[in-house]
Parts: sequence; C-alpha cells; structure tokens
Amino acid sequence: MTPDEEFEIIKEFVEEGNANFLKPKSDKYKANSKDHLKKLKEYFLNARPENKKKRKPSKTQNDEVLWEFIKSKYDLTDDKVKEYSKFHKIAMTYETILGSFLEEFVYINLKDLGWIWCSGNIVQDIDFIKKNTDEKNTNYNWISLQIKTSDNTENAPASRVRDGTSILKWYRRFSQDSSKDNWGELINLVSENNEEIKNIIKDKLTDLKYKNFLQSKN
Repeated sequence: MTPDEEFEIIKEFVEEGNANFLKPKSDKYKANSKDHLKKLKEYFLNARPENKKKRKPSKTQNDEVLWEFIKSKYDLTDDKVKEYSKFHKIAMTYETILGSFLEEFVYINLKDLGWIWCSGNIVQDIDFIKKNTDEKNTNYNWISLQIKTSDNTENAPASRVRDGTSILKWYRRFSQDSSKDNWGELINLVSENNEEIKNIIKDKLTDLKYKNFLQSKN
C-alpha cells in the first residue's frame, strides 16, 4: 500500500466520525477543507523516514542559574558543568523524537498486517488505524491504537484518551521497573487472538530489535 493510499484510508476513518484531524494551525483555511487536507497530507508525508529532514539540535539555551546551582551542590569544575550541560541538551533533543522513532519501528513491523501509521500526528490522539474487512469484503470495522514510550509519559491528551473510548493504548516500558518491557502486551493487542499473527510478529517486536533499529538511525 502506498502512502497516498494510506492517507485516503485515514480520511475515510475520520469522515466516518471515528476521530478528528489535527486542527488547522492557520486561520487561512477551515477544518477539513481542501486546503486543510492538503496541509495534513504534507505533515503525513514529511514525517515518513524517506522524507524526514535531519534533526537539528535544540535552540533552547541552558539555564545558567540551574547549572550554577548544580555546580555548587556537587562541587563540579567549569569543564564538567559544560560537558554535562552539553549532553543534557543532546538528550533533551532526542527525547522529543524518540516517540516518532518508536512509531516508525512499530509501523515497519505491522504494516504488512494492514496497520496504517498516522504519521505527522495528523489524527488527534491516535497513532495507528486498521480497517478489518470480512471475506466478502462487504463489512468492516475499524481498530485504532495510541502508543507511548513509557507508562509515565501521560499528558493531558493521553489522559483524555484513556477514559471512555475504544482506542487501544500501549506503552513500551515501565518507568519503575527496568527488568522487563511491555512488547508482549502490544503483540496481544494487535494479534486479535490470532495465534498465526502472534507467531509472525512475536520475534519482531522486542526491545533488542528496537534498540538495533535505533542504532541504525545514527
């Protein structure tokens, strides 16, 4: 399935009232207008790895007061403070895009099963959708999924999703237990009680495979 075909299915999903598109960031066009959909498709395509531009370092400047406090508290040298603040900035830069890498990794391993990545955050509160059809291709139902890096990355939109919806929710890691991960739960969610599907993806969706994937991004 091409990205263009995927975008059309996402449009169908939204038009049937299952979710809302990201609201326009400009007053130049109305929600769901032709111009709005054109802009959404740009976001959708530009977020794909083949089109994504190299991530630039954050322009946010370090808080000198904070680092002077840390320097004093831990009796650090100026060189150590400079080194720590540098790598802190790098970590913050990549922490913001780790969620996108996670979505890309999940998509790579689930797209052949019909899952579509709503890349570019174009659908509110939803990262993936799937359109299930019967053997006669006459009836269908939608499945939607939201994923998070950690169980403690709950923000206001995520909290809103958690209650009163049929959206599947999954997070990769447990913030207070580094001895295990949560990939098994995702495998159960997307396999839909189908042992054949579960056997296909169980060796693909692991933390080791994800770490190898992240290494390839260097």
